[in-house]
Amino acid sequence: MGDAYTCELWAVPENLHELTALTKLIVTNTLFLCSSTCLRRHQAVQARILYLHQCHELISLPDTLGQLTALNTLHIAGCRLLRMMPASMGQLASLTILELISCSSLTELPVSLGCLTALLKLHIFGCGALTLLPESLGQLTALTTLEVISCGLLAALPGSLDQLAALTFLNVKECRVIAGLPQSLGRLKLLQALFFMWCDRLNSLPKSLGQLTALTKLDISDSDTLSELPESLGQLAALTSLILYRCNMLSELPESLVQLRSLRELLLAGCRALTRLPESLGQLAALTTLNMSECIAVTQLPNTLGRLAALTTLQLGRCYALTQLPESLSGLTALRTLTLGHCQRLVSLPECVGLFPALSELDISYCTSVKRLPFSFFYFPDLFYTDIFITLSSLVFPPHDIALQGMPVLRGFLIANHYPLKMLMLIMVAMRAKMDHLPSELWSLMCENLSE
Repeated sequence: MGDAYTCELWAVPENLHELTALTKLIVTNTLFLCSSTCLRRHQAVQARILYLHQCHELISLPDTLGQLTALNTLHIAGCRLLRMMPASMGQLASLTILELISCSSLTELPVSLGCLTALLKLHIFGCGALTLLPESLGQLTALTTLEVISCGLLAALPGSLDQLAALTFLNVKECRVIAGLPQSLGRLKLLQALFFMWCDRLNSLPKSLGQLTALTKLDISDSDTLSELPESLGQLAALTSLILYRCNMLSELPESLVQLRSLRELLLAGCRALTRLPESLGQLAALTTLNMSECIAVTQLPNTLGRLAALTTLQLGRCYALTQLPESLSGLTALRTLTLGHCQRLVSLPECVGLFPALSELDISYCTSVKRLPFSFFYFPDLFYTDIFITLSSLVFPPHDIALQGMPVLRGFLIANHYPLKMLMLIMVAMRAKMDHLPSELWSLMCENLSE
């Protein structure tokens, strides 16, 4: 039968096994699940997919579960009283996907888990009472994806984790008492993505991290106690994305970082203790995105920053201690986005800011210490049609470089670049910014234009 039929039942029927062609069984919001009848042998062995959702009275699954030899997907969600999985689970020789979601009373998984030699994906989410994973986990030689999320009492990952030779994706999130990863992590030679986020007790990463030669993405965000990264980080030759959002104890990055020649994303937003970047940062030739927003302790950027010829996005918003930008920024010829908003100690902008050929987005709002804009700034498209000037409370009009050359130069610049209307816009903006006195040069120029 190709169509599905849905109805409300108090319990799963005793004669369910008579559906001889049944391949998919979804049980939702059923108070009582027969302990064995509906899952017993006979024709039920044909079932390939079993979903158990919100079976609130389900305390355990029957041992006959192991007789579903054709089962390839077992999804159990919201069974809040489920305390254990039967040992017979290890007999599910065809099982490739096992998902345990919001089973808040589940305290452990059976040792027989390791017998699931066909298992490709193991997803455990919101099992708040789970305290450990069996060492037999390492026997899952076909496993490619392991996700353990929001398991608040899980104290550690099994030491046998390094035996998962086929593992390509490891995601551990919100397991707040896990103190670290196994030291032998580097043996996972096929691992491509490693996420270890919101793990509050993580204070270090294993030195073997550098042996993950296939790793392309590493995300260690929101690790409040992580104070350093291993020098072996530089050995991750395939790494393209390094994400370290809100690692509040991280004060510096290893010098070996510059060896990551494939790195395209370096995301450091919210690393509030970070004081500097490696001086040789410019060696990251493939880097396209650098996000340092809210790195409030960074006072300056390395001079080699301008060598990042592939960089398209530079985000420095709310770097409150940043006082200046290097003149070498002129080398960022591919830059499209430059964010400097709320850099309150930034006193000046380099001359190159208005000359980036690809720049399409510029944020200098609330840079309240900037007093003058560089000459090149006025080449930026539609510059005066933005409201950012209103927030530059220390800005002096007109640009100092122009004003110093006298009225003829100032007037010639505006006319040559078709700026008469924009000049008036500038005056209006200055008035909106509540400047006490408009610069005399602008008054003179406005009168000249009105007289022509």
